Amino acid sequence: MKNLEKYQKAKYIFVVGIGGSDLASKAVWQAITSHKPKIEKKIFFLESPDTREYEEVSNLVKNEVIDLEEIVLIAISKSGKTLETLETYHKMFDILSEKFGSPFNKRVLIISSPNSPLWQLAEKSEIEKISWQGDIGGRFSAFTIAHTATLFIAGLDADAFVAGGKEMDKKCQKNSEDNPAKHLAKNIFNNYQKGADILDFFIFNSELEDLGKWCRQLIAESLSKKNEAGDRIGIVPTVSIGPTDMHSMLQLDLGGPKNRFTIFIRSLFEIKNSVNESAYENVTEAYDKANLPFIKYEIEKINERELGNFMAYMMNTVIELAKLLKVNPYGQPAVEDYKKHLIDNK
Repeated sequence: MKNLEKYQKAKYIFVVGIGGSDLASKAVWQAITSHKPKIEKKIFFLESPDTREYEEVSNLVKNEVIDLEEIVLIAISKSGKTLETLETYHKMFDILSEKFGSPFNKRVLIISSPNSPLWQLAEKSEIEKISWQGDIGGRFSAFTIAHTATLFIAGLDADAFVAGGKEMDKKCQKNSEDNPAKHLAKNIFNNYQKGADILDFFIFNSELEDLGKWCRQLIAESLSKKNEAGDRIGIVPTVSIGPTDMHSMLQLDLGGPKNRFTIFIRSLFEIKNSVNESAYENVTEAYDKANLPFIKYEIEKINERELGNFMAYMMNTVIELAKLLKVNPYGQPAVEDYKKHLIDNK
């Protein structure tokens, strides 16, 4: 990614995108940065900002940003016509152009499909463009340039992230029970048939909350649709943060209907010898005693390679689940209908 090195000096990175265009890089950034104090950069993930957020960004640009090389604006959209992304891009472009004028165009990067509306905007202003990789959908694009570009510019180890994903992909190519994705998918599916139609990601490192939200989109958009028989099906993904949600949701989890499958997630290093570790051990023991279905996913330390491992694990699990549920995991017809309706009524 040598052609992107010119952006690495940026102190303020503005990422415009929504859903699959930014959730993966946002999840990795939020997870990693609290463990890398030397990173002094600030990233603003601008998905569909309200007036207050625009005012905050505008004030920051006016009062804190001094040099043009301190900033980079990255706009990401596969279709290049997502209304929220286009509107946010235009507003951010105006805010930054007002201060730096036409030279600012050299600090903008567009990642989209060739000839899309966003791509055409870039061509008119002679802005750098990178093609979206193939026909990969946003929620499956974590290891593509759509996200690795942001991670690289932000100073994170994008290569280690991708390497972690490849390691897990290799494990998931096996046809036996040694395939971790097949094993988890079968476990979730068997419990789904027994009425567990909620899949809860119960996370005991708060910095991984956005990772849970990335999982939420992956599950919801990939599996909630009509199956081959024409029946509407779906698994409801939720995100819980421990121990906080043990004081708001645990009564429902343990005393309510047995309609959820839980994936407990923690980093062994980051919560070692803490109240979070005790809470984790206690709640998993309580789930076991209550005969509630769950698995544990434990990593040694939060870093790019481990996050790549986990995200590839989840993507492969969803693909295996789709086979069992007899649905196509790659389309999102309901979302496309919503987007079309939004554009038609603009």
